[in-house]
Amino acid sequence: MAKMFIGGESVDSVTGQTSDVRNPATGDVVDTVPKGNAEDVRRAIDSAEAAFDDWSHTSAEERAELLFKAAAAVEAERKNLSEILTREQGKPLQEASTEIEHFLHGLDFYAGLASKVRGAQVPLPAKNAYGMVVRKPLGVCGAIVPWNFPITLMGTKVGPALAAGNTVVVKPASTTPLTTIRIIELMNQVGIPKGVLSVVTGPGGVVG
Repeated sequence: MAKMFIGGESVDSVTGQTSDVRNPATGDVVDTVPKGNAEDVRRAIDSAEAAFDDWSHTSAEERAELLFKAAAAVEAERKNLSEILTREQGKPLQEASTEIEHFLHGLDFYAGLASKVRGAQVPLPAKNAYGMVVRKPLGVCGAIVPWNFPITLMGTKVGPALAAGNTVVVKPASTTPLTTIRIIELMNQVGIPKGVLSVVTGPGGVVG
């Protein structure tokens, strides 16, 4: 059984319940995942909040390095990830592989932007007066990901948020959570601090 990933650990739901993930072509059960609830979401948010201060003060260069490493870890398992995505989502294997490629390109792109976030100096009406624009991370971000392009779209949410110094809780679609879970496990294995990136599974009406 696949598990949620919260606070740097693979965990079950506090409910103890699970949901089946089915191959849309055959109806066969591919795997099961925890059927999370609001308490699981709160656990993930609390973990992300605890990790935010240190992560937001991590240098942009270090955040970029970790994202580049995460992309390399995903690339190394691309074949397996493509097969998982095909089984749970139903698209042809070549399209699944291309989707992983789009995710990788996006992660590399946002990693490259991490050190290029700039503020601004703005002239004010008063004589010799200027205002300073300083860009800061927002905090904990929730990333709700649809089923049709689950990995590409997850990357467009997670990549820029992490690069900018935010922490993220991902909620994949109930029908396509497996590839997302595995990718987030891989990203955490390269040194991203505990709590910075988590994933919670469960019904959309309950967990988002």
